[in-house]
Amino acid sequence: MSAERAARISVRIVAAVACAAFLAIAFRDAWRNPAPDFSMYYTGAKSLIAGDRLRDLYDWTWFQRAMSRAGIDDQLGAWVPNPPLTMLPMVPLTFFSPRTAMWIWNGISLGLLIATLWILSRISRIRFQYIALLAACGFVSFYMNFVFGQYYVVLLFLLTMACYCLERNRPATAGILCGVAFGLKLYGGPFLLYFAVRRNWRAIAAMSATILSLTVLAIGLFGWEEFLHYATQILPRTVDSGSQGLYHPTVASLTTMLRRSFIPEPELNPHPAFNAPWAFFFLRTFLLLNILGFALIGLRKSGGSSERHAFAWFTITVLLLSPHTPHYTFLILLLPVVLLLQNAPLVRRFLLVVWFTLMTLNLPFAALFPKVWLLLFLYAACGFAYWRSVQPRWMIATALCVLAFAGIDAHIHMAAYEQEPGRRFQPFAVEKGQLFSSLPAVTTSGVFYQAMGGRRYVLHWLHGTTIEELRFDGSALRPAAIAPGGPVQFELVAHGVSRFMEFDPRTRTVIEQRTAHPIEDPAISPDGKWIAFTSTSEGPQQIRLRNTTSGDTVALTGGNCNSSSPAWELDSKALIFASDCDRGLGTPALYRADIPREAASSLRLHPVSPAQETPQVVTQAP
Repeated sequence: MSAERAARISVRIVAAVACAAFLAIAFRDAWRNPAPDFSMYYTGAKSLIAGDRLRDLYDWTWFQRAMSRAGIDDQLGAWVPNPPLTMLPMVPLTFFSPRTAMWIWNGISLGLLIATLWILSRISRIRFQYIALLAACGFVSFYMNFVFGQYYVVLLFLLTMACYCLERNRPATAGILCGVAFGLKLYGGPFLLYFAVRRNWRAIAAMSATILSLTVLAIGLFGWEEFLHYATQILPRTVDSGSQGLYHPTVASLTTMLRRSFIPEPELNPHPAFNAPWAFFFLRTFLLLNILGFALIGLRKSGGSSERHAFAWFTITVLLLSPHTPHYTFLILLLPVVLLLQNAPLVRRFLLVVWFTLMTLNLPFAALFPKVWLLLFLYAACGFAYWRSVQPRWMIATALCVLAFAGIDAHIHMAAYEQEPGRRFQPFAVEKGQLFSSLPAVTTSGVFYQAMGGRRYVLHWLHGTTIEELRFDGSALRPAAIAPGGPVQFELVAHGVSRFMEFDPRTRTVIEQRTAHPIEDPAISPDGKWIAFTSTSEGPQQIRLRNTTSGDTVALTGGNCNSSSPAWELDSKALIFASDCDRGLGTPALYRADIPREAASSLRLHPVSPAQETPQVVTQAP
């Protein structure tokens, strides 16, 4: 046996052992632990079959109740930031139990992963076993995808197939695949720009037709009003800042790094490196648009460059632009790394393998965002070959245009930021790291509100300076004060059943009730002088105040975010409410607004046309 043949056999054995070890560990842990992300997709598919409203899926409290109905009680979940059609591939799986469905989904993902490795081998002419070993180097990202029941192997497959179709001169099919990726997870959207600068008109036409078809499908499934609500309220917030982990370093995105550095938030980021929100808004737009602009210019001016290298570079660019990149997202980097490995010198190959391994690991010093810097480094290293053919005047003109746009964008964002509750009112019941505090209920014994506790929602009880956590057998939702002295009623959701419970703070006893006490919105102040209500006349949810004597209505909250759930303190001097400003969509914190007895003009609030602001009585029942 020759040394070369022995080496090939050895590589095959190592690759087989590595794959077997990965499957054994990933599927074992997926079986032992609930898959929180798959539970979201499964619940969304169940809701689609049940005919639920699309906007309700983006309400965290409503979605928790839907998860319980779907047979999932041991974890928290939310549909944010998924597009409406993300649930479609899961619909056939809803005929199985959640755990069985997750195993089927992971089996499908495994099949797609094997197909992806084979396609990458065909594209790059690198042996299958070597690509399998490279994938094994990204063990952590692939492991988390399977344990969480995530979607990213599917995205990797779609983008790999798109690249393969471009190589085989099938641009229309590539456009369709990128359009499907956009409809499922938005990642395929920027490739429309890629096709444009590469002047691939058939791919543009096919991708545009696919997106249009998926839009019509979404409207047909959910209705025009529901789709419009997503397009105008949910999608902009998701693209602008992500959805969860806005300040957490495990979300290794450029947007998260800048937000953590410049934006203060009492619970999630109390001590940023600099308290400079304007710098965040300016730098985010300036850097992201320059990254995209320089990539498009480089690709446009070097139209004859290798399709696979261009596709690889743009895939890296898309990940760098994304505002939400948890660990499992970086498995997508397998595609560009394999494409860049072909015909690369030995040293460059070694560095690419090391780089991919680091990008998929849980690196130390996460607060310094090492993955962002590694991604920026490879973006610049790949782009250098393209930028050499670009005249400096194009680069300078792009930077100047982006500079002007970033300044205008920062001014607009700062104007909205100054109207948010965090700039005008005091945070209430601050708890370090608390992701969700909402629906306050005020009693003489203290303030009760809904919060997150482990894998379920709990009630938090603020009395004096103490915040006490009240746990029950299920998720405690929507507390409401029946009377100033109590008790407090709440909805207890477990095993797909909602029960209405009452907690008496004086005796600390809990009893079940047959009927639900409504959460009052509008809320009338105890002295009868003010009505506080939630309005959506300007798009986002905002709290308005109406003077019962004069009938004048004023805006209490503002900003491109949601404020809701007003509850009066018993002396009518202050209003407690929830707001997700400076936070992820649907994950609010509590604020306290002092309401003086003087006329509304002394509040320095913005008058609102009474014709546009008629408070509607809302009874929040399941």
